[in-house]
Amino acid sequence: MSRISGLHIGIEHLSEVDSAHDLAGLPERYVLPPDGHSVEAHFDALYPARRAEQQWLDLARPSGHFHELLRPQAFRQALAQLRQTLEASTDPHLHAAAQLIAARSDDEQLLHVALNLLHKV
Repeated sequence: MSRISGLHIGIEHLSEVDSAHDLAGLPERYVLPPDGHSVEAHFDALYPARRAEQQWLDLARPSGHFHELLRPQAFRQALAQLRQTLEASTDPHLHAAAQLIAARSDDEQLLHVALNLLHKV
């Protein structure tokens, strides 16, 4: 009973979905994910009306892992690449974001100078 689908609405008529089934008339939201895949990973296929919200969630939860960004040099390099990408665009909002990143890196350098002065004093 683990490999079921919603081809027939109702518990007593559930059947397995495979490539042999013709799903042309079946709405996307009634097809369950394949066996072994979680339902949460298929929200965009199950609920196509939530596309805008799904795009925001995709931006908020990137697929990559950021453990390597805990190293300061890797973080600075990723921030510099992001700044170059933002400066290359034609959107004024993205240019403003690039200026914000530049101001942040300037502030970081000033804090390093102040910290070095405090260590010497």
